[in-house]
Amino acid sequence: MIGITCYHDWPEGRHRQNDTYIEAIKKAGGLPILLPCLSALADIHQHLDLVHGLLISGGPDVDPLFFGEEPEMGLGKIHPLMDAYEIPLIKEALRRDMPLFGICRGVQMLNVAAGGTLIQHIPHTVAKSLLHQQQAPRSYMTHAVTLRQGTQLAAIFQADSLRVNSFHHQAVGKVAPGFVISAQALDGVVEAIESGDARFAVGVQWHPECMWNEEHNYDAVFTAFVAAAVNYGRHEPQHGV
Repeated sequence: MIGITCYHDWPEGRHRQNDTYIEAIKKAGGLPILLPCLSALADIHQHLDLVHGLLISGGPDVDPLFFGEEPEMGLGKIHPLMDAYEIPLIKEALRRDMPLFGICRGVQMLNVAAGGTLIQHIPHTVAKSLLHQQQAPRSYMTHAVTLRQGTQLAAIFQADSLRVNSFHHQAVGKVAPGFVISAQALDGVVEAIESGDARFAVGVQWHPECMWNEEHNYDAVFTAFVAAAVNYGRHEPQHGV
């Protein structure tokens, strides 16, 4: 079972998630379980007791308070409840060595939870940056990323570079201790990180779940993630019902 974090729509009083995440996990052989934002520590432990892997999905900007900075011009909408849930959730998953996969906001949350920082607004920080907020359809691959050889991600994709979609204006800044950069855009923006110690703790800035049916190679990362979760489930006792 793979837990997928949800977007919390507080004006409407509801949680929601895109079908693309659910379908990507199903096609890789996993059973997707949607996790609502519940910040009590007991709820976080119960959520992780029920699943074998954790997918941190996309969403709003991350509050710079959580990485020790003041808000800068260009910071977009933040969601304190989502931050307050996901950061301890990720920390506990890392402590358990549970397989983790972060997508877009998810890679940013993974980096912050592990002790790293973010670029709050790429155009204000990166000179001559690429367009990282594409207007093309979500399945369209708009720019290239270079994969760092010797990393888990490069081994998964069996490639030196990929073309990816792009829907972000924040990015990984200082990489968290224990993590390495596994992909970068041509302007130097970090596009993926991974833990050098965990069985599977990988985050990508693009949205591979939107390109599953457009580019066959993107199934590889979901397949690897679900396989790691299956292995975790075989060796780690679950406490849920």
